[in-house]
Amino acid sequence: MKSTEHWLLILADPEPSHPDLPRARLNRREILSLCLSAEWHGVLPAVLNRIEIFLAENPGSLLADAQSAPNISAELEPMRRRIAERSAMAMFLAAETQKLLREISGEGVEVMPLKGMDFAARLYPRPSLRPFVDVDLLIRKKDWGATAKILARLKYTSHEPKMKRASAGYGQQSWENPAMPGAMVELHHDLVNSPSVRRGVSLRLDDLPLERGARSHLQPTPAGLLVIASVHAATGHNFEKLQHLCDIAQIVRGRAGAIDETELRECVEKTGAKFCVASALDLTARALKNPECAELLARLDYDWPKTLTRWLITPELVIRSLGPRRRSGLWRRRILRQMLKNRR
Repeated sequence: MKSTEHWLLILADPEPSHPDLPRARLNRREILSLCLSAEWHGVLPAVLNRIEIFLAENPGSLLADAQSAPNISAELEPMRRRIAERSAMAMFLAAETQKLLREISGEGVEVMPLKGMDFAARLYPRPSLRPFVDVDLLIRKKDWGATAKILARLKYTSHEPKMKRASAGYGQQSWENPAMPGAMVELHHDLVNSPSVRRGVSLRLDDLPLERGARSHLQPTPAGLLVIASVHAATGHNFEKLQHLCDIAQIVRGRAGAIDETELRECVEKTGAKFCVASALDLTARALKNPECAELLARLDYDWPKTLTRWLITPELVIRSLGPRRRSGLWRRRILRQMLKNRR
């Protein structure tokens, strides 16, 4: 693993549980490359926050030339602007989510926010540490028509999926915000969009353990959060983003509350998500050196293809999945996808 990749794993974790730093120190070019990779992986706010602390308090722990800290700090200004832009977008989307929840539930449709805003608000010390760029809502399939009418009334524009497979049972509809082009609402009747992958794992509203949040809206319990995060990371992205591993680490750390392991087992059984949860916990434990994930997986004592999965999906593969070397791991992800289609 390259020194920048090792540092990215260390700096991405918003609450690192291990004190050891890589021996290698970085130069200006490597710091900028590290920040670019962090943006691809959705962890730039946490990474930049940690870098700035090092530059201000102990530059020699990070930099090959500690005297270059002021110059490097100045060169990070574009990254700070990027974070500010993403934060503004997230604030807009969070407000829009609350509006949509009121409008949709006001028409008698049960709806629940998924991932982005929910994870940012419930899992992280500061919501800005968890960027998101769209709104995900989970409803029952029978309510798609009624919800589509509500979105159309609010002047949202429907965007049909371009993939051929989407016309036959695809689990998502996309709607564009009228006030901000490019800001999308993704409407799901199943978190697993692909009908072929749903043969192996499926996650619907009625499968989840739910509770009422601060504004009386439906939200998943901590056990439900872990299943959502694991299934999304595995089936939606084939474990290609560090952000998803950070979500899992924060859930297992209890940032949204303690996980009810009986609830977790029941939800995993309903959804066929055992392989997703086991591989997500194991990968997060290895990549972020997170002991809580390893301990939870040991208690669950699942029978799953650990050796094969560890060989296929490594921390190095995750790190390189969104950069110039991503094509080298495509065959591994194809095998993982086939495993997801057939495993309950």
